[in-house]
Amino acid sequence: MKPRQAAVSCLHGKDGTVNHETKEILYLRAEEDALPFFQALANKNRLEILRILRQKDASIKELGEQLDLSSAVVTKHVQALEEAGIVRSTTRPGKRGLKKLCSLALNEAQVIFDNNYGNSARSFTEVEIPISAYETCDITAPCGMAGEDRIFGSIDDPRYFGAANRYSVTLLWFTSGYVEYPIPLMDVDLERVEELEISMELCSEHPGFNSSWKSDISFALAGLDLGIWTSPGDFGDRKGRFTPAWWTLGTEYGLLKTLTVNSEGTFMDGIRIGSVTIDDILQRLTGQDRLSLRISADADAMHPGGLNLFGRHFGDYDQNIRVLFYYQEPEKPEASPAAD
Repeated sequence: MKPRQAAVSCLHGKDGTVNHETKEILYLRAEEDALPFFQALANKNRLEILRILRQKDASIKELGEQLDLSSAVVTKHVQALEEAGIVRSTTRPGKRGLKKLCSLALNEAQVIFDNNYGNSARSFTEVEIPISAYETCDITAPCGMAGEDRIFGSIDDPRYFGAANRYSVTLLWFTSGYVEYPIPLMDVDLERVEELEISMELCSEHPGFNSSWKSDISFALAGLDLGIWTSPGDFGDRKGRFTPAWWTLGTEYGLLKTLTVNSEGTFMDGIRIGSVTIDDILQRLTGQDRLSLRISADADAMHPGGLNLFGRHFGDYDQNIRVLFYYQEPEKPEASPAAD
């Protein structure tokens, strides 16, 4: 069992700079062929091995010493984790010959019960963008930002949206305006991309909250207007699943929306909202190492209702903006006819 793709994370450093980190993610369907993975985790000692390897790589002997287990027993546990694709082992020179060094093969695994990924055999690259990683913005008050443990800056002061130290922000809201994100393309094989999918949690913005407050939220990629989704409201009737306990300012959660661009046009949760195709986007990316994503709530829209954008640790979905580049699969060569 192998990880289905390398996922590229775009993360802020504490100095406000953007760092890119490549990680391996395994996507599993809740089906019989995933049993080796689940069985590998159904053991306390193997979970302890993973805990140790999260800190540093370790040899069989070192794992045995920390777990108070024999090398033979540790070897069997490591083999189960290797077969599940969770751990990898390499042979390296040691003081007394070669030694087997174990390390994590995955950063993350996700179990899929039902989704819109389509064919599970499709390969893709994933880019994760924190909501604080926008490059440009133009914001109108009322507005504000919050981190996991406090309000960032001052509420209703748009100047804080330009602060270089906003890396901790995991919720932002504004009455009108836009934020524009650079999506890094360095690890994306643009020649093979056939579909682009962007998911995020968002809703309207109303003082306190108002579940019936509509807002037209628009999206653009590479300078092309994709279309408009009308948010049905600003939701605060219950606590968001991941919203911190200290937050008491109204909005608690949003809706998880999936924007898709393919050869047939642009879609929001499967409903067509525009005619821009993936080829239209790709034609603008020749020689580029980034793709711009603009999210707007225009003051002159039919429903000018602002927006809330949720990142990790806020709302109902513990995620940042997730971008998936799906690839065309290479054509398999035709089998040669068997010789007589």
